[in-house]
Amino acid sequence: MVVPALLLAASVVTWAVDEGTVGALVEDHRAPVVAVMIEFPVGTWSPWSRAHHADAAFAYQDGDPERSLRKRADALAASIGLGMGTRSSSLKLRCLKGDLDQALALAKDILGNTRYDAHELKRARREAAIAWHGNETDVGFRMAQATARSLFAPDDPRRLPYEKPKTVGTDVPKLVAVRDRMIRLPGRSIGFAGDLTVDEAKRAAAGLLPRPDGAAPADLAPRLKPVAAAASRPREQSLEMRRLTQVYFDFGRDSLPWNDPRRPAFLIADHVLGGHFYSRLYVALRHEAGDTYGAGTDDGGDVVPNAYTASTFTHSENADAIEVKLRTVMNVFHERGITEEERAGAVSYLRGNRAFDRQSAEQILARWMTERRFGLEPGFLDEQIERASSLTLDEINAFIQEFYDPAVFSMLRAVPK
Repeated sequence: MVVPALLLAASVVTWAVDEGTVGALVEDHRAPVVAVMIEFPVGTWSPWSRAHHADAAFAYQDGDPERSLRKRADALAASIGLGMGTRSSSLKLRCLKGDLDQALALAKDILGNTRYDAHELKRARREAAIAWHGNETDVGFRMAQATARSLFAPDDPRRLPYEKPKTVGTDVPKLVAVRDRMIRLPGRSIGFAGDLTVDEAKRAAAGLLPRPDGAAPADLAPRLKPVAAAASRPREQSLEMRRLTQVYFDFGRDSLPWNDPRRPAFLIADHVLGGHFYSRLYVALRHEAGDTYGAGTDDGGDVVPNAYTASTFTHSENADAIEVKLRTVMNVFHERGITEEERAGAVSYLRGNRAFDRQSAEQILARWMTERRFGLEPGFLDEQIERASSLTLDEINAFIQEFYDPAVFSMLRAVPK
């Protein structure tokens, strides 16, 4: 039997655009709209990227002193976005099919722009400095910073988003040279979703990017360090912050990588613990006594560990009581696991929720590109849900006893100063 994950993957048609670029298409002829996703294999985790201000080189290339590139996008009513993630950079556009040729010509001109707006770059430098100072009073940022510092070495890229960033580069010729290097790196992808046939998509992709350069920089790949051992991490921390009227809690540890064989069991366990409005955390901390408006879990990882936390907050006078309840929920979860009813409910949710990720051709394409970016087989993420569905209650509870051991979790609080 073909499982739904494989059906989803099969809806993506792929081909070689050139020796360094893969093309992909998800057809959907219900509306005359086309989405294009162009991805380049360099992100913020790359030492080369950080050393050469590649984020500024990529993010600001759609600006020129006369704003002519953005005016062309406005005239087409086309949405164009540039961004850099941890492992890749992307240009995304969406337009009417009849405007696709003009929109692709605009994308090509953006990727070849040599006249960056120097005033915009200087403004971005000032705004970055202001934003960094604002982080000092942001509870979420400060708690994520403390967690990252407990898990990762100072030069590990998973920690760097929470340390003072380098200033935005403003030397336009250098930024243009870096951008030109970026977009020629092998490992690129051009994805189309919407009202196109395969032949039309292949014609659109041909010549859209310059020929790839096979010589990638030696320091292009991320350099990750081992996660700090549980025994070396602080068991408890309290961050004192001014003007707080509430206390915030993160009970956390390192997360489980997506490609870890235990991940299917984690999907079930995490949903039961903190993944919905009637999860263990919500029932104990909100519904039963009204101690908080919010509680839940957060998994910040991908194919490498990051942070996993169970979080909540309450008014200062109730802090001690809710911390006891949070710890009790985690202890009981670890010791007793989940029930068959909870297992079945989690499976039903995970399998049913996949429909929300495939409502559009663009979503299906984005899922495929995510798996490609992380080196996963097409359909891998959805197929994990099938594996989770086949696990027995005993198998899931054995995983809970291992992963949710309170001895490897640390308590972090943000408290009034």
